[in-house]
Amino acid sequence: MLKSDEGRNLVAAKFNISPSQVYSWTKKFQQGGQKALLPVKKGRPAKMPKKTKKAKRNKQIGTLTDKQKYEAKLQEKDARIKELELELIIAKKVAVRYPRYPIDKKTQIACDIRADHPEFQLEQLFKALNLNRKTYYDNLKRIAKKDKYVEVKELIKDIYYNEGQGMYGYRPMWAALRDKGVKLAMETVRKLMPSIGLKTELYHKRTAKYRSYRGTVGKVADKLLQQHFDEERPYHVLHTDITEYVLTNGKKVYISPVVDEASLEILACTASYSPDMDLVLSMLDELETKLPAYSHPVIHSDQGSQYQSPTYQARLEEMELVQSMSRKGDCHDNAPGETIFNLMKRERLNRVRLHSLEEVQQELKDYIYWFNNIRRSNKLNYTTPLLDALSAGTAAECAG
Repeated sequence: MLKSDEGRNLVAAKFNISPSQVYSWTKKFQQGGQKALLPVKKGRPAKMPKKTKKAKRNKQIGTLTDKQKYEAKLQEKDARIKELELELIIAKKVAVRYPRYPIDKKTQIACDIRADHPEFQLEQLFKALNLNRKTYYDNLKRIAKKDKYVEVKELIKDIYYNEGQGMYGYRPMWAALRDKGVKLAMETVRKLMPSIGLKTELYHKRTAKYRSYRGTVGKVADKLLQQHFDEERPYHVLHTDITEYVLTNGKKVYISPVVDEASLEILACTASYSPDMDLVLSMLDELETKLPAYSHPVIHSDQGSQYQSPTYQARLEEMELVQSMSRKGDCHDNAPGETIFNLMKRERLNRVRLHSLEEVQQELKDYIYWFNNIRRSNKLNYTTPLLDALSAGTAAECAG
């Protein structure tokens, strides 16, 4: 009856349903019998449970030969080794370029690793970095857009590593860019530097300070400065001190620098295994070659035994220098000198491992050249000590 159109129409009319529905049921019955007419559950078919998957895999393994089982285990181990290798590569990449591992840098990390290690698939990187595929491709499009600061960023890197030796913050960087004809707002430079992974590297490791005070062993000079550190004329007020540096073998090297209060120029610096009179006298000999003939500055120090010595004081008189001393226990009396000497340690000596006096002397020579001729100082309006001294001298000549 249902095989003809007439029969299907009669059934449809009797049960008040569509003839096409009757036709559909008839066709299903012919193809699959009564089971085909049972209601079908809507939605996607359920995934195979993990236990079922594991049982199926175990069943498959059970049918393998010993050789095949061995090869399967090797493949699993190789895959795990690859995962660990990738994790190590990511850890190294993050430690070097992205210490804080920001989320928005994951795409760049993935790109870097793909460039260096094409053997890793993107899916492996997504899993290791916990990175969403869509996020990756969205960020990729954003990175591909033209960055108007590309050339400036390269220049910033060059200044940071060469002129700044890893010490420049955004203020001296802004001044260095300005001198090279790149005019940017200081705030723009402040944002650009961390975007390319640059930050000021200062080492704050505390080091032992040499104490030269041995009580009153000679003449204590007056405190002429009274903590008024506002001298603007080079070669009028100098500061000196003795500090120590510990070599890798535990042996100590003593350093005696002298700095100009106005220009911050390190005028002389000597180093020795012993903090004796020869150390400070050799510093004065070097200083004598740097001072202009007309200059008779005040030289300020603490009350160390070397500075109370009649020999030292006689040499100052011979050079026509005026001695000034801090009061006992007041480190602020020699603040400008302390600041520069601490910078010397933080910016150079504490960043390297030195093994001998000769290495210390060479390191100091290199640092002092950089400090006087290249390093920009915030206090000097982002110019160098040497340029500041020259400009001050020119201004004095014009005034005269």
